[in-house]
Amino acid sequence: MPIVSVQELAAAKPHYLIIGGGTAGLVVAARLSEDPNTVVGVIEAGAYHKDDAGVNIPGFASRNLFKPDFDWSFASEPHKGTNNRPVPQPRGKGLGGSSLLNFTVAVRPTKEELNALEALGNPGWNWDNLWKYMKKSERLQPPELSKEDSLRYAASPDPKLHGTDGPIAKSYTSNLFPPFPAFMDTLEKLGLPRNPDTGGGDSIGSLLFPTTVDKKDCTRSYSASAYYAPNAERPNLLVVTGAHVTKILLEPSHDGLQRAVGVEFIKDEQTYRINASKEIILSAGAFQSPQILELSGIGNKKILKQHGIETRIDLPSVGENLQDHAYAPTIIEVDDRVPTMETTYVDEEFARQLELYKEGKGLFTALPANLCSFIPAHIFAESEDLARWKSLANLEASSPDVFADTPESVKRGIRKQYEYLAKWLDDPTAPMAQILSLYLHFPVPGLPVDTSKRYMSLLGAYTHPFARGSVHITSPSPFTPPAIKMNYLSNPVDTGILVKMQQFILKIYELEPAKEFVENRVIPPVGTENDEKKLEEYVRNFLGTVYHPVGTCAMLPKEDGGVVDSRLLVYGMENLRVIDCSILPLEACCNIQPLAYAIGEKGADIIKGVI
Repeated sequence: MPIVSVQELAAAKPHYLIIGGGTAGLVVAARLSEDPNTVVGVIEAGAYHKDDAGVNIPGFASRNLFKPDFDWSFASEPHKGTNNRPVPQPRGKGLGGSSLLNFTVAVRPTKEELNALEALGNPGWNWDNLWKYMKKSERLQPPELSKEDSLRYAASPDPKLHGTDGPIAKSYTSNLFPPFPAFMDTLEKLGLPRNPDTGGGDSIGSLLFPTTVDKKDCTRSYSASAYYAPNAERPNLLVVTGAHVTKILLEPSHDGLQRAVGVEFIKDEQTYRINASKEIILSAGAFQSPQILELSGIGNKKILKQHGIETRIDLPSVGENLQDHAYAPTIIEVDDRVPTMETTYVDEEFARQLELYKEGKGLFTALPANLCSFIPAHIFAESEDLARWKSLANLEASSPDVFADTPESVKRGIRKQYEYLAKWLDDPTAPMAQILSLYLHFPVPGLPVDTSKRYMSLLGAYTHPFARGSVHITSPSPFTPPAIKMNYLSNPVDTGILVKMQQFILKIYELEPAKEFVENRVIPPVGTENDEKKLEEYVRNFLGTVYHPVGTCAMLPKEDGGVVDSRLLVYGMENLRVIDCSILPLEACCNIQPLAYAIGEKGADIIKGVI
């Protein structure tokens, strides 16, 4: 059904209630409601932004960042790793969740990363299984490129590796940025090959990355447009928007378990309670899923007691094991003949590009980025760096305060994760860093943009963070944001990788054929390239998030810091599952939206008893 009132949802007597109509939540809702005899309710705090240009037009992807109707606008706690600077943490607010706000990149993880999920104690969570669900969620639209451009830009996906009839469109832009082949050629000189398709689980190399843009009309393809909109008229799919969940209602069950019987939420300043006869599915993301668990009495009893919340299940791992990708930017000025997004800052050109967009052409049809490179550590670091980093792949190498209050079970699980990170450091098939290239002056606070010039930005990021953080409530009020402790750069390996990546990118700018496009360097300042102390300070001052938080409701054995088991059931609960990227115990190298869709697809099949 279209969006309904609270009274209509209650009258329908839902079998399932889903908290959060986000990237994974709407997948679960769509799949469960395929059975006309199953009533599914979705409770979403945001609105349905169906016709918003900032959501739908790919070139406008950043326009809704930090707008309260679209973005929860979280920020991490100040930390010494970033010189006591909070780092903004945008999260999508509305139907579609962060898929309405993200930058549409749809690169898959590696085989080894997904196989590690199973090895960490999660039967059935491996490459072969999740690959099927990634395929199920997507609909590949092959590149519309000449054979020559397919080779130059590394865009030749193998149709057998991709889905052909799934809800989410996956396409390749035809708006090619001229300097990128030269940068790929330069990367090949430095030992990094082109990789025309990472869809088979091998991510090493440079490519024109796929995005979740529907080439039919050049609009964002996301959870709300692909999973909800086509099914909105189902009488058994009921969605309430503008409803902020305050807690999950629990009752004692058999064998010491708790049973989730309903959800309490506030809409239009009124408090409501609605029950579900079968299950509650929590799909609020890496920051808010643990917050809702703690508000419901599920979490570390010490934290719950501080806020006067009765402990229903003492589960100290809730909110722990937080991980995120982070980057440090480089920005250069390029030849003014190169078409960058700065051209659209002039009213006449903006209007022209908007007219081109209506024809499926021009800068607004795609994210202002084409090139992505995944890099093994030996390409950008020396053997002595790798040896030193391997010796630091442990909890003890991190800042002393980071793990001071961390539960022992969580530390046990993190130690097992570090074993994989240490192994991947000197594995030539394991991506430990990423370059994301954009044809614009990347926004940097305090750094003005000369709109008469043209810019290109290369962001150097680590792909497997060694830092671990946490998310916990700071108040019994559901409207008070949780404390997000990212602890960026608390482990020196992360710092070392970002510094070496800065040097690596600066080397690219000095080599032909990339050099021919470089007019001037904007940041980091000239003269820092050979001074690692200055570069480290630069990294601390300019580090930003790649928007991929995971791990806070980790899918692991309980003794290793797990919050949910491999069936996605919360430990101690009979019928409460978490289905979103918070369950990932170990960060993958890629953008997490393909995994969010796969988790939703697999989670729905688990509930239906298909697997």
